[in-house]
Amino acid sequence: MTQSGVSFSYNNHRDFLIAYPRFHFESLAHDNSARSAEVQSVGAIPDDKQDSTLPAIVLRGNQMVPKFNQTTPDKVQILMALFRIESKRIDLVVTFNIPLEAVDGGVVNSRDMGKVEADFDTFSRSLRIVDFGLFA
Repeated sequence: MTQSGVSFSYNNHRDFLIAYPRFHFESLAHDNSARSAEVQSVGAIPDDKQDSTLPAIVLRGNQMVPKFNQTTPDKVQILMALFRIESKRIDLVVTFNIPLEAVDGGVVNSRDMGKVEADFDTFSRSLRIVDFGLFA
């Protein structure tokens, strides 16, 4: 398959699940001018919604991102949900960006991290696209 001029070949279904979110994660790292980017995990949400919205493929990773002309990058955890809308030939990508280490000290503590992860999980499992006509 080809996406944005990048060719992917798949040995199995797992390769397919990993390739698309990794592509978007690397694109985000590029857009963020990340000094490094590491994927920690990729998985599929079970399809139990009983509607036409495809289940999410979720990715968790870290990026080292310099902010506002700082020389020391911040460590940001990325939670990404990818919804492939093949009939429209688009991907709907939603990210939660969580500062883990920041020059300015504005980081998410462990208690709040649990809340963010729960919110991300709820979002990833419950998104329903009601009107696919929104995607031309």
